Amino acid sequence: MSDLLETAKRHAQDVIAGNMAALMGDFTPSGLTKAMALAASPIQAQSFEVKELGNDELEITYTGPSGSRTIWSKWVKNGDRWQIDDLAERS
Repeated sequence: MSDLLETAKRHAQDVIAGNMAALMGDFTPSGLTKAMALAASPIQAQSFEVKELGNDELEITYTGPSGSRTIWSKWVKNGDRWQIDDLAERS
């Protein structure tokens, strides 16, 4: 069983790699709906930074050639894994 920070780092690496198969399991149905709205403008990044906010909330800042994007996320524990239940882009 991974802890939240390890899961978030793996998730961010999958975002950068475009590993859609792995990413699909990272979202609850509610979180997936919100992720699909953000997917209209794909993240193109080469690196990331995870910031823990407490209360199972994180900000992941993705940085690439065209600048950076920060995504806030609320994670929930479903069985033995963490999933994103809510997310939004932050400026």
